[in-house]
Amino acid sequence: MQAVTYVTSAKKVMKLKLEDYYKVLKKISLFGSFTEEDFSNLFNSIDYRFSSFSKDSMVFMEGRECNTLNIILSGNIRIQKIDSYGNALVVVDFKEGDVYGETLLFGKPNIYPMTGISTVETGVLFLPKDAVFFLCKNDEVFLKEFLTLLSLKSVTLSTKLNQISLKTIRQKICEFIIMDYNKNKNLKIKLNMTKREWADIMGVQRPSLSRDLLAMKKMGLIDYDFNYIYVKDLEGIRGMV
Repeated sequence: MQAVTYVTSAKKVMKLKLEDYYKVLKKISLFGSFTEEDFSNLFNSIDYRFSSFSKDSMVFMEGRECNTLNIILSGNIRIQKIDSYGNALVVVDFKEGDVYGETLLFGKPNIYPMTGISTVETGVLFLPKDAVFFLCKNDEVFLKEFLTLLSLKSVTLSTKLNQISLKTIRQKICEFIIMDYNKNKNLKIKLNMTKREWADIMGVQRPSLSRDLLAMKKMGLIDYDFNYIYVKDLEGIRGMV
């Protein structure tokens, strides 16, 4: 197979050097054992595609076939479900080093159930099915990590669906606060998103999120402004989950 390297976007077509991203690939568990020489040999022996998407471009569309294993080399892709009214439920953001498409690649049907939109300029490496099969057959470490990735994605999806479908808005807010506190050990929690984006991620309407935040403020659990949530009663928040 002959390697193909190019970039496509709405505004430009240009050649890029994949070797510039070897450090990104090296951090991904699938390629953890690879040296630069291994990468060079690999990409000289398989087909691949390397594309760039400008901000707010559609990377993939719900209902289209997934025929590649996809690796984000730079940027961010927002996965969302769009209903018949045009409302978007944000499911997750995939960032640099994340992999997507592995759960669909060998499936029947192998159809994207959601849509992916680039939120910033984003570069993606596309590995076709036969290249992935080649790697699984010839590299035991890659095969093991690929199977591990499948398992982890299944657990992550189940957890996300549980969060969306079974919990109240207030419980989701409390879970967010507790997760951030457990990670950073800080009662001042920075919101790296707008209230609208937060509502989309939780799968709720923005006014509903605002009502519950205000109710929690009146209960003395939190205070908040545009950029931060200030935790006033952590144990009370824990008790609501």
